[in-house]
Amino acid sequence: MAYSTPNTSSLQSLLFDTGDFGSCFFREPSERELEFLGLYATVQQLLSPGELTRLRRGSIRGRVGYDLLSILGIMLLKLHFRQPTMKETLLLLRENGNLKDILGISTVPSQATACRLSRAVERVVDPAALHERVVQAYKEAMDDRMAGHLSIDSTIIEAREKPFVKEKEAPAAPVPPKKKGRKKKGSPEEKAYLEQKARAERERLDYLAEDPLQSISRLEMRCSLTAKQNSKGKRQWFIGYKAHLAADDFGVSVAYAVTGACVHDCKVAVPLMKMAHQRTGFLYALMDKGYLNPDINAYADMIGRKAIIDQRARRGVSAPPMDKLEAARYKARTTVERTNSELKDGYLPDKIYRRGRHARYDIELAILLTTLKKARNVLLAREEARVGKPA
Repeated sequence: MAYSTPNTSSLQSLLFDTGDFGSCFFREPSERELEFLGLYATVQQLLSPGELTRLRRGSIRGRVGYDLLSILGIMLLKLHFRQPTMKETLLLLRENGNLKDILGISTVPSQATACRLSRAVERVVDPAALHERVVQAYKEAMDDRMAGHLSIDSTIIEAREKPFVKEKEAPAAPVPPKKKGRKKKGSPEEKAYLEQKARAERERLDYLAEDPLQSISRLEMRCSLTAKQNSKGKRQWFIGYKAHLAADDFGVSVAYAVTGACVHDCKVAVPLMKMAHQRTGFLYALMDKGYLNPDINAYADMIGRKAIIDQRARRGVSAPPMDKLEAARYKARTTVERTNSELKDGYLPDKIYRRGRHARYDIELAILLTTLKKARNVLLAREEARVGKPA
């Protein structure tokens, strides 16, 4: 999707004093409503002039309709107040005059109209592009500071949707067992083995050098089934999607990807590291036991960085102890776990009711709102420290 030149991305509206808006409403706004006001204003600032023009365009013919900018606000409102469906979101909007004032509407659209226009908003606004602009503005506000620790983790997001099940392949013809031992020099077996090894090495190098979006596009994006072992050692099954986040030292996600729940974590780690390296840069990449993969260490070595991955015990043998300095750095990985928790507890319902790409769109919008909130907290703390610092 082509975009025109964006306006100057700024997170300044997040730093407004909420008391300044008290006289603009019929009743005293709640803290949650003021927080939504700041986020909604910031999202509008992140939009390019071309996107704003398309969103503010109303009905072309017939009755005067709703502009898409207010529909985008309703979609953000649905996530901010953790409403599972559009029906409950519109009911909340009808009962709350302050929210209607924030969105700039006097009448609430019907459920059919809101759902139809929300699909039009999805064709105009790309959450990934907005998130990249947020990261760029955040980097400028932090004086181009490089992330010391890039913490990578994923979280499962349940959905009320029929999962994709891979069709079983027809049984192939039995393959004769391979001959064990070293291949004889000059034999056809040795030649085939060397060709296979060289082809695997070329594919690995191409994977490490290709564009991260191309790597992610080959993954399973549909709603799928996955299993996870709980604290008691029992396996639990989930249906839905998986959000993969790469957060800096303050928990601000600088890169993300949304895939089906069946995608293994290690398949997304290298693309996330590529995006983070392009946007902010980092020194150490911190990951748990689910990311034990040689490609991750190979890419970290290729760009001159260090990947610290927790080791797993194998076949009754305890995991090798981590170096003391690496163990001290590994403690910083809890930042991304807190970001995952804030994403699910603050902006996503217990279960997603939309389906397919529409469900992934809601998850991406929720990641955008979480990033804005985390960046706001960091910038506010930075501003307070700067003002309170003696001359």
